[in-house]
Amino acid sequence: MSILADGISNGLGMILGFIVGLIPLILVHEFGHFVMAKLTGVWAREFGVGYPPRIVKLFRWRETDFTLNWLPLGGFVRLEGEQTFAEEEKDTEEASPEASAEKEEAFKHSLYAKSPEKRILIYLGGPLMNIIAALVLATLVFTTGIPTARVVIDEVAPASPAAEAHIQANDIIVAINGEKVEGTGDVSLFTQKSLGEPTELTLERDGQTLTVSLVPRANPPEGQGAMGIVISGVENRENLKRYPVGEALVYGTRYVGRIVGVSVMLPVYIIRGLIPIEQARPVGIIGISQITQRSVEDSVSSGAVYPFLNVVILISVSLGIFNLLPIPALDGGRILFAIVEKVRRRPLTPVLEERIHTVTFLILIAVFIFITILDIVAPVALP
Repeated sequence: MSILADGISNGLGMILGFIVGLIPLILVHEFGHFVMAKLTGVWAREFGVGYPPRIVKLFRWRETDFTLNWLPLGGFVRLEGEQTFAEEEKDTEEASPEASAEKEEAFKHSLYAKSPEKRILIYLGGPLMNIIAALVLATLVFTTGIPTARVVIDEVAPASPAAEAHIQANDIIVAINGEKVEGTGDVSLFTQKSLGEPTELTLERDGQTLTVSLVPRANPPEGQGAMGIVISGVENRENLKRYPVGEALVYGTRYVGRIVGVSVMLPVYIIRGLIPIEQARPVGIIGISQITQRSVEDSVSSGAVYPFLNVVILISVSLGIFNLLPIPALDGGRILFAIVEKVRRRPLTPVLEERIHTVTFLILIAVFIFITILDIVAPVALP
């Protein structure tokens, strides 16, 4: 009975993880396309929450219907001239002058009536909004607080200043010369300030606080540091450091920039063997939901939002970069078609382009199904 209860609990947890972690980011992505379409003069006929069939039309704003749909897998924007979810209406009788004028006006505001440059902006809107969302969330992470690091001594070199001061492995460095240590970088910085001078270390050992004195070496033996210790940082969730909004924005931007850099360079890192191939395997909806579920549990248990927000940031950046891949049906593929059109000075017909995107979309669906099965038979190792 407990196994059944655990299974139900895990299933509900994954559904919750999908709802709070992925659906909002897909809607943010589509909202980026919607905003850019508005700015470039393209009509958005529908902004859907979920995928058809439709449950209800929520409201109408100008030419856009905002709808709620049955399949809770994200959302979509249907632009004028883009027949993705609605079949093109066929004229059964001669159109009235009013209808003809309306049809002509609609064509002026259709996707393929716009220049390649404007269409590229529309396609970029989704990924750009994902990156902006990641920046906002990263800033929020640093303002609400991130854990400091407890600096642990892993090794002590024989006959070193640390050994002579009776420092032991597993000691925690709390402060150096009265300055609080919040990371391994602090140890390096404070040590460099006191080379060749008596230096006081405040340590924590077996729950007790003690103070030792040593003199960091300006010219240590090869393979050793100034004090003769090897250190590592361990997350200290009990001590959160909060930053002012200005600093948080700077640190958040740097953090998102690093994620983007690693994501873009991932194939190179894999080829060079810097990242094991098993750690770079694609993760499907189930894997993402499991990771998000774990982050929600971590946030609840720690009483801090950073575990959850950190995962959402990673997903948002990944979603933006993935959609920029030059594959038909993705934003990057549509950008590629627009660039080719600009170079050739002659477009493909909208019908042919949409057919190419549709076929590729079906292939991607098959790939996603395979990845989902992989998530089930070989679950991703949760962090």
